[in-house]
Amino acid sequence: MQIERIEQSNDSLLILIHGDMDAQGCSELQPELDELVNVESLTDITLNLGQVDFLDSSGIGAIVFLFKRLKANGKTLALTHVHGQPLEIINLLRINSAISVETAPNAS
Repeated sequence: MQIERIEQSNDSLLILIHGDMDAQGCSELQPELDELVNVESLTDITLNLGQVDFLDSSGIGAIVFLFKRLKANGKTLALTHVHGQPLEIINLLRINSAISVETAPNAS
């Protein structure tokens, strides 16, 4: 799994995730996500899932855990470019009722 950070000008951070958000991928991603919670200057974090084709319970757990920790610190989390199987899982579990989810331009 590859992670790319793109700092935005307005105290927000865009994180591009490349690869599957499964148990192995999330074990690589978790230290990066843990670090984000404690960055005082960040208020909004967006995870771009455009290059994530598979999301399992480990991925959902990582997203929800990050969301709860950010929210407790007065910060926000959004998901963008969600498509395919990850979108189906997120909709099935109604994650989008708590976290802002933007689908990929060509996703159904």
